[in-house]
Amino acid sequence: MRVTDQIMNETARKAGVPVQMSLVDYMNKNNKNSLEDVFGAEANANLAKKGSYEKLEKAAEELAKNAEALANAQDSMFAKAKESGNTEEIVSHVEKLVEGYNSTLKLLKPGSSSLDDYYRQMLKDAAAEDSEALKAAGITIGKDGVLHVEKDTLKGADVDSLEKLFGATGTFSEKVAFLGGRIADNAGANALSFSSKYNASGNQYASFGNKYDFWG
Repeated sequence: MRVTDQIMNETARKAGVPVQMSLVDYMNKNNKNSLEDVFGAEANANLAKKGSYEKLEKAAEELAKNAEALANAQDSMFAKAKESGNTEEIVSHVEKLVEGYNSTLKLLKPGSSSLDDYYRQMLKDAAAEDSEALKAAGITIGKDGVLHVEKDTLKGADVDSLEKLFGATGTFSEKVAFLGGRIADNAGANALSFSSKYNASGNQYASFGNKYDFWG
């Protein structure tokens, strides 16, 4: 028997489905958890995670850049400060490093992923290992791992102490620069992954709609 439009329409009327309404539209209209809700929620969640990882990537890149600037500045920044007695340039870079450290630490939200938790702990360990030297320079570590700067103490620190902590002769900047680079790479990969998942959710919803759109 050949199924005509008339038969299809009559079947639709008996089933209580409007003749020109697709199955997807009908389900979206009558189901508490519509297809749009399910696929839309998944897509939005992936989009939010993508955005979070993009922010983390940017913060970690800044952290690595500022840490590297201090670790590789023994023949310029620190040398000039020793000659002039002015540590303003060093202090500015240290404050940027601390800002990047705190931003990266906060964006590595607990429980985001095992690797995120690992990097978060590694950052906290790097600061803890130099906690006494950091404190002498006016930088203390909060219970949450966030660094706090006492500006007057930092500005009053001598160049040699700052160089031993943040320069090439120390290890803090070098460790933080290394971790910042790794965190940025991982965040970039995750952002790309969630971008693909976001697109897949939208395509899956569209594909489902096209597949079951009897009446269109």
